[in-house]
Amino acid sequence: MRDMMGADLTEAESKLVDCYRELARTLEMYGDELPPFARRNGTKALAALWQVMNGLDMDPGNLYHVGA
Repeated sequence: MRDMMGADLTEAESKLVDCYRELARTLEMYGDELPPFARRNGTKALAALWQVMNGLDMDPGNLYHVGA
């Protein structure tokens, strides 16, 4: 996997990117089915992972679509 500058990510960095993407997809697809505490805490976790994505130059976009 490569960042926006074309640099290769390590395996550990790639795993974090996968976590962010999977959590974002889960909140988008199933967020309405989650209990309020799970959606709220999932959104907080996604916001923290957004910081990781930003730091890895992965252009994570914004989080408005998941309620953050």
